[in-house]
Amino acid sequence: MAGTTSTYNPSGITTALREELSDVITNISPTDTVFMSNIGKISVKSKHPEWLTDSLASAANCAVTEGNDAVLSDGHAQTRVGNYTQIAAKWFAVSDTLEAVDKAGRKSEIAYQTSLFLKELARDMEYGLINNTTSTSADPRKAMGLAGWITTNGATYTTGTASTTLTEKLFNDQLQACWVEGGNPGMVLAGAIQKRRISAFNGNSKITTNMDAENKKIILSVDFYESDFGVVKVYASRFIGQDDSADYESVYILDKEKFQLGVLQGLKTEKLAKTGLSQKIQMSTEYTLISRQEKASARIKNCHKSL
Repeated sequence: MAGTTSTYNPSGITTALREELSDVITNISPTDTVFMSNIGKISVKSKHPEWLTDSLASAANCAVTEGNDAVLSDGHAQTRVGNYTQIAAKWFAVSDTLEAVDKAGRKSEIAYQTSLFLKELARDMEYGLINNTTSTSADPRKAMGLAGWITTNGATYTTGTASTTLTEKLFNDQLQACWVEGGNPGMVLAGAIQKRRISAFNGNSKITTNMDAENKKIILSVDFYESDFGVVKVYASRFIGQDDSADYESVYILDKEKFQLGVLQGLKTEKLAKTGLSQKIQMSTEYTLISRQEKASARIKNCHKSL
């Protein structure tokens, strides 16, 4: 007897089939906020917190004549600096029905959406703390980030020219500049391409490859760079914005001890008053970037984003 060669599908069978929907929700959007996570945090009490910076006179030969009368010097005058606080907030609404029905991947829609919006808020804060260039009281207030604070030490490539590739010499030049000013940089923020360039440095100041003898692996990434002016940890940052055009970005060499997150209002998650058949959620915080002494850090601007 010949075998059956056709598939039997009764009419309407599809109405009896169950749908398959996984309870696993996949989200690969990056949430690592390496700068904000590595600096200290303090409370501030005003919308424009201020602080003082100071410096010593250059070292010199201090020999004086025996029996010399006192020679008075002017006292040290401090510099008063400040930064405006910035409000960050997220809102969303969930209908009462959506909160009540059975859902795939989460029990509470409010809890699930809250976790996502809090991550977005942290990403926004990280971006601003790095890239904001001005501090302003204009509505809405804005807090100046690294891109605005670091002015003493740095280098800027000219876009559109052949020499826009981050070099080991320039990297070390800026480490030296920070050290000369009295800084002790220990942290580097670099985008993906610049992180790879640093990993490819081959000067005498560090070892570019590490051997894992047990597993017979060569590790090409560089997390620590040992220079003549100390060891810095190199972090790949996902939130460094573009410089003068989309093809260029900055590398930041930081004395992280000189930066703090100043918090005027801590992070709050609140349910707003109901005005209908939904629940409204608000998340907010108010913060600024405290820069105790920008001379301790450096910025290399307009590094080309290509290998």
